[in-house]
Amino acid sequence: MTEDARFARELAKRLSSLAPFPKSSFSGFGIVICAGGAAYFTNAYVLIHVLRHHLGCTLPIEVWHLGKREMSRRMSFLLEELDVRVVDATDEPSAHAADIVDGWQLKSFALMWCRFEKALLLDADQIPTRDPASLACWPEFERVGAVLWPDAVDLLPENPIWAACGLAPRRATSVESGQILIDKSRKWGALSVARHLNERAHYYYNMLYGDKDTFLLAMLLTDSAFELVPHRPATDRGMCLYQHDFQGAPLFQHRTGAKWRYAGEQDDLPGFVGMDACLVALNNLRRKWNGLIFDAPSRSDAAQRAEERLVSAGGVTFLVPGEAPIQLEFFAEGDIGAGRSADRMNWRCEEERGEISLLISDAFGPTWRLAEQAGGRWYGRSVVHPQIEAFAATGFIGSKATLEAAGAWRKWPMPGRYDSQVLDL
Repeated sequence: MTEDARFARELAKRLSSLAPFPKSSFSGFGIVICAGGAAYFTNAYVLIHVLRHHLGCTLPIEVWHLGKREMSRRMSFLLEELDVRVVDATDEPSAHAADIVDGWQLKSFALMWCRFEKALLLDADQIPTRDPASLACWPEFERVGAVLWPDAVDLLPENPIWAACGLAPRRATSVESGQILIDKSRKWGALSVARHLNERAHYYYNMLYGDKDTFLLAMLLTDSAFELVPHRPATDRGMCLYQHDFQGAPLFQHRTGAKWRYAGEQDDLPGFVGMDACLVALNNLRRKWNGLIFDAPSRSDAAQRAEERLVSAGGVTFLVPGEAPIQLEFFAEGDIGAGRSADRMNWRCEEERGEISLLISDAFGPTWRLAEQAGGRWYGRSVVHPQIEAFAATGFIGSKATLEAAGAWRKWPMPGRYDSQVLDL
């Protein structure tokens, strides 16, 4: 049997065994976003921050990802602060039989298994021009239960995808899947087929650009009615697709070629709406997160209690002899806020032979190791340059008494500190 014949038989089997919609599993209307990895997390955070704080959107939101390699606990916490439910697809029972390895494939799975009965799927690099809550009341959506948006390209009759799906060849408007609006109770069969196609990405993606037209093909294969917005997207030098509502007003800004960057300058597009709100979101993210996917290894209860004390104290003052003291802000789950630098990105505590140590890391591993002393003080050395000492203490190191307690009093030289008004000389 040829490969084409094998996949055709599998598709026919799927079409003949579509399960009914599990009504009791889903309810309400909400937004689902797939955003694994640092780059897509950055974009999703900007999108959700704008939805919540600029557009006033109160819809429930789910963000899906694939495992701890894509989303640290700190990243999840920052999304939860925005009233988001974070879902690790690898923990979902329905994912165990699925062959999903990347974000394109994950979209159909997340759309199918998010907790909403009516769902708006948004790519992470989207920015709406207004609160999308009203989309659930669109008459076009209420009439057929599915709204798709066109891409700027067409599927050609000679594309082998038509034969692979057993459909008559045609020229068809390609679908842009940066946004999909669907009532799962009415399109469960189509979603099941879309998931089937995406689980076999190694075959179907040879004929399609990712997941985008799997949703169109699933609708056609199941004879499911859908509304296609009758306005092609406007483009901005290929950097952004501006999608419209049915009246032709701008609704979604899909920054396909101008994704938000955690660091560096952003692409300021002439037609883009809401740039200031997006920059506010980025600045907020940078203050709270260091751009790394960091998950500390398993620690003892004593080490975790030490971490809790440091978080409650707000962090430590970190002192290297000969340098000015630095206030390090410690966030729960291991990120450093204020005072962060290339060699001070993350932190954790660990216990070894009953002793607690504070480890401060760069992007690759520990750079400083300090042993716990009495009274909230720490003493240690650089991991890379062991001859360099380091001191830390909760609170601000400034008075003679505090410096003496940290073991750093009369360390010399201390450039920029001798005549400081902060020191009690």
